[in-house]
Amino acid sequence: MPFQDVDEITEAPNATPAPPSRVEKLLRKVFIEDWSLKLLSLAIALVLWLLVTGQNQPVTAHVNVQLNFIRPPALEISNDPPRTVDVMLTGSRTKLDDLTTLDLVATVDISDQRAGERVLRLADKAQIALPQGVKVDGFQPSAIPVRLETIVERQVPIDPKLEGKPADGYEVYSARPSKGSVTLRGPESRVAALQRVPTESVWVSGHKESFTATNVAVDVQDPKVDVLDPVVNVDVEIGEHRAEKSFSGIAASGTDGARVHPSSASVTLLGPASLLDSLKAEEIKVVVDGTSGPRIELPPALNGKISLKSIQPSRFITP
Repeated sequence: MPFQDVDEITEAPNATPAPPSRVEKLLRKVFIEDWSLKLLSLAIALVLWLLVTGQNQPVTAHVNVQLNFIRPPALEISNDPPRTVDVMLTGSRTKLDDLTTLDLVATVDISDQRAGERVLRLADKAQIALPQGVKVDGFQPSAIPVRLETIVERQVPIDPKLEGKPADGYEVYSARPSKGSVTLRGPESRVAALQRVPTESVWVSGHKESFTATNVAVDVQDPKVDVLDPVVNVDVEIGEHRAEKSFSGIAASGTDGARVHPSSASVTLLGPASLLDSLKAEEIKVVVDGTSGPRIELPPALNGKISLKSIQPSRFITP
């Protein structure tokens, strides 16, 4: 019987393939089955990993920070330094996003300074309470000017502020506050710049009679200056529209009836038109006082209602 080479031996046509081994089944399950879902899961995991690692990477952000000054007790800042500055912060995106306006306050302690002009470097003076891992890389502007002045108090006259017009035929005679002045407190130069201070508006529109406006605020626009006891009452005197009327040949004499030269004068009076029309020249007297100058005497019913505007001559000679 002739021998056959092994390579020439062929399998029988009806031979059964050998079943896959356990290792082959495991490899097939891991790498072949549901490959599309496995690929999607891998992509999602990769994206999540990139997001997490990206959040922890330090980034830089510019934020607006409010300045809070701690000043010496007897001094005040008299200029207007910026209330906010731009600050460059470095930290993780998560921590930067978690910062609130309450966190973004820079305290500038100048309690050890004396009166005068100062230039403050914010990198040295400003302190911000930031979470761990967040740091300050710079300020813009990097320095700010500050002028410190002594706090003073001073009495300043009050000017009532009136708005509107009284009823037709009437006018405002006077407006008098219940106190002549008010105490101001603030930086020396700011207080010295205020020679008089107005009240808030007192409306006189349509009024025909005098009235009192109560609890009127003294209005100081300078935010650096405080008003102590800032409320007053204002007495507004309103009456008939006033006119001028001149009288000539008015008898003039000294306070004790002594003769003066010249013995007569011309006067111009100011008062309600109806009262001036009813006033006669003989009811008017010019009294020459050697210390205070000439004045007029009117019937008692007209006192305080009619005033002297001018008198000619303005000087008299007593014997």
